[in-house]
Amino acid sequence: MKVLEGIFASNGFMPHGHCYLWLPSLVWLHAVSDGLIALAYATIPLTLVYIVRHRKDIPFNGMFFSFGTFIVACGVTHVMEIWTLWVPVYWLAGGIKAVTAVASVLTAIFLIRLVPRILTLPSHEALSLVNVALEGEVARRGEAERKMRGLNENLMNQAKQLEEINGQLEAFSYSVSHDLRAPLRHIAAYSELLRKQAGPRLDEPSSRQLDAISDSAARMGNQIEGLLEFARMSRTEMVMTTVPLESLVADVVNEIEARADSHGIVWKIGALPEVHGDLATLRMAIGNLVSNAVKYSGTREVPVIEIEAESRADETVVLVRDNGVGFDMAGADRLFGVFQRLHRAEDFEGTGIGLANVQRIIQRHGGRVWAEGAVDRGATFYFSLPSAIREAA
Repeated sequence: MKVLEGIFASNGFMPHGHCYLWLPSLVWLHAVSDGLIALAYATIPLTLVYIVRHRKDIPFNGMFFSFGTFIVACGVTHVMEIWTLWVPVYWLAGGIKAVTAVASVLTAIFLIRLVPRILTLPSHEALSLVNVALEGEVARRGEAERKMRGLNENLMNQAKQLEEINGQLEAFSYSVSHDLRAPLRHIAAYSELLRKQAGPRLDEPSSRQLDAISDSAARMGNQIEGLLEFARMSRTEMVMTTVPLESLVADVVNEIEARADSHGIVWKIGALPEVHGDLATLRMAIGNLVSNAVKYSGTREVPVIEIEAESRADETVVLVRDNGVGFDMAGADRLFGVFQRLHRAEDFEGTGIGLANVQRIIQRHGGRVWAEGAVDRGATFYFSLPSAIREAA
């Protein structure tokens, strides 16, 4: 040590111990104190790094690393304080202090800039209030979910009961309609037999009454057949496939044009897409709508019937429009009911079941039916079909 002291003394440097007169108690007081400080400074950064690695949700991670760098630099300066007690490497010690100074300034600037953000952090009391509010919200939502489940169960039970009731009503209507056909056939047959046997001897009023009996029996027979068809419609199994509306409508139009009462109709048929549905029932629905358009526009000098379709995001809407007698929108809610008619049977023949069948068919496809019209200004009937993607879902 004396040799090192001599060397550094000859170069103008002396160990720091000279300032303490090499008093052992004073030298070791500084050495031990600086050593303990350096040891503490070494453990603090390790603790900060451990916290940051295991709690990535803690804000201001950059501040932890900045503090860690600053504390490590401070610890090294204290180590140099010990080393310069015996070895006067003051340039090295000064360089380390300069690094420590830069780290200290940057850390101070970083901390000052973080003050506004730190002050906005919620207090423990505020967080407790938020937790209480969240717990209350969770409890309310849980209660709402329990009520919703209860309502869903009730709706499912009601839907099941309604389905059973509908099934019973359909079976009843089918049975009644089926059983009514036999006595109705007897009425029609005996009326015709009476006409053949006693027709020449009947006076004019009696002949008209007999004609009324025959016409009523025939009309009732048609209604019974329509009711049976309506009941069968609910039980008919549907085979879902891709249906080209263009060819389906063409077949319907060709079939109608083959009738003697359909000449002179102007057809305006737009581009028709493919849809997802049951071919047989869709043909029946479109056939009913087009037949109605032909019937109610038959009084026009030039009947015009339009058939168009529009593809939307999740459905395809098809319309059948005519320039016929139309209807009053005040009665639009009765259009699709069974045996509901907005025109007199004497003016337009029909059973009043066709539109009910259309609605049942479209509803079974997951679509909807509606109509628009005005008296003497024609009518437009719409129905929608879900897209193939929605149907698959």
